Amino acid sequence: MAISAGLLTAGYSYMNGIEHWYFYGLFALFATFSVYNGQRLIKSAHPTQTPWLIWVQRNEKSLYLITFASGLLTLSCLLLIGKLSLGSILLLIVSGVVSLLYVIPVKGIVMREIPYMKVYLIAFTWAAVLILFPMINEEKFEWKVMIQALAYVFFIISATIPFDVRDLKFDRDTHKTIPQVVGIGWSKVISSILLILFLIGSFWVHPELVQNFAFHGAIVVQFLLILFMNEKRGDLYCAGAIDGAIGLIGLSYFISL
Repeated sequence: MAISAGLLTAGYSYMNGIEHWYFYGLFALFATFSVYNGQRLIKSAHPTQTPWLIWVQRNEKSLYLITFASGLLTLSCLLLIGKLSLGSILLLIVSGVVSLLYVIPVKGIVMREIPYMKVYLIAFTWAAVLILFPMINEEKFEWKVMIQALAYVFFIISATIPFDVRDLKFDRDTHKTIPQVVGIGWSKVISSILLILFLIGSFWVHPELVQNFAFHGAIVVQFLLILFMNEKRGDLYCAGAIDGAIGLIGLSYFISL
């Protein structure tokens, strides 16, 4: 997940002419790594235990150390980026608060357990940190960036739906995830439609992608992974293949054909 986030941000920044695209990529990598592991450490005390959370409990001390180290590396990347605009700072603060409230209860309520909210929270934070942050901070923000950010919201929701299919046996009925509400078949249809909307938005903002066959290939891989998703797929399929396909899209941005 973290590597894919880093590749996506680095590739997107590179495609948009940001000089220090690699610093933004490293920031996204370490930020995603620290946030996701921090969330898992907090969720490891949850009564509903997935195989992954059981593994987290068994390796708790090591994960705390790695998460702390990746947090320091995240801050180091911000220092390497150098300038931080007020808008980008506010965006990171809001995204950080959302990431914390995603797993930390406030008055007994955790945001990820609010019906219908989970997938949208994930999509917002990914689009904000990976796409909007570098563009705002480098003063490249314009209306087309908002279109691209919206396209990425569609893409992240599309990529998150298979994870909700995998978690059907663990999620409470009150969570109201998309697969819980419409079933697996329609979830795959919705995920595919959202991926098409992402494709349209990307072509509109960056017409050069129409001739980027590496980008086309990455999208096809994502489509196939959605098509063959079912509730029996495990972490290797989701955290390995689907997350890896996200990274392929980032890599495709470095290729001009």
